[in-house]
Amino acid sequence: MLLGALLTACADTNAPLPDPVEVLVVVNTRGNSLSIVPIDAPEAAVEVPLGGAGSEPVSLAALGAVALVPLGPGDAAAVVDLRRGQVSGFIPLPGSGATGAAMVDDSIAYVANPNLNTVSRINYVSGEIADVAVGPHPQGVIFARGRVFVLNGNLDTTRQPQGESWLTVIDPAINALAEGIDSIALSGPGNAVSAAVGGDGSLYVVLAGGTLEEQGRLSIVDPVERIELASFSGLGREAGQVATDGATRVFVSSVAEGLLAFDTDSNEVVRGAGEGVPVPNNTGVAVDTRGLVYAIEAGGCGGPGRGFAHVLTGDLAEELRRLPLGRCPAAALTVQIPPE
Repeated sequence: MLLGALLTACADTNAPLPDPVEVLVVVNTRGNSLSIVPIDAPEAAVEVPLGGAGSEPVSLAALGAVALVPLGPGDAAAVVDLRRGQVSGFIPLPGSGATGAAMVDDSIAYVANPNLNTVSRINYVSGEIADVAVGPHPQGVIFARGRVFVLNGNLDTTRQPQGESWLTVIDPAINALAEGIDSIALSGPGNAVSAAVGGDGSLYVVLAGGTLEEQGRLSIVDPVERIELASFSGLGREAGQVATDGATRVFVSSVAEGLLAFDTDSNEVVRGAGEGVPVPNNTGVAVDTRGLVYAIEAGGCGGPGRGFAHVLTGDLAEELRRLPLGRCPAAALTVQIPPE
């Protein structure tokens, strides 16, 4: 079964619309591609070449049937049609080093530009672009409660933190700093790398700190009051992508520590440094609507080998299977593609 056939199969016009098709979407850095894996039919997976000279994507965003992939040193973002498994357009972002993206609606997205200390508001239908100045080395974006929150990594030229990170708050309706509080300080070592919205509506922000330091922390931010509520240590070295199950669990990938976990009921790191699920070179994590966890193993990245998604139960007690991906997979997410 091909992905296109799975997603665009004809149905009785008098019958109810079919259910959305949930897919795992993973960006492959060395392969410069996007893996699209239907959750219920992984044998129908496809790998989409992204193109763009010099591209090494490490992040992505998706909404409905569209994914947006910042291409890093490729200085652009690729727009991918998830139904058809093909690139439908490119958004040039000269000199940007584009890394980190968030979808706002069915035409607007934001991409962080760490080389320019800006974010770009992109109409990914028309191609229109408008920039907003933010803090040093923005490398992540998240949309919540009607606002865009930009993760300022605050890194120096060697990509090490030069101080604490903070969030810049943007009102996408006017594409400018939000009224009232437009900056949220984050405790800890800097290098804010990833954020997700928890089941309680809070933002969970990962701060990785220095590459060789055991400084990883998890900050909890109230997106309405725009304040940091708490900050927890214990993530060790090289913490990366964060994902939530929409209830009480927050999962954090770590290249050095494996898959980590935080419980929002008890407000504690329940799998921290030295206690992570042993997923080698764990570069990303995603959770599907049934609560299954997808921990991304990048593989060696230096050669032709491919990575995998380890499919785990929500309590992380059992690995159910492994799904093949592309070369050096990184960030992941799940998205429901509605019927056409």
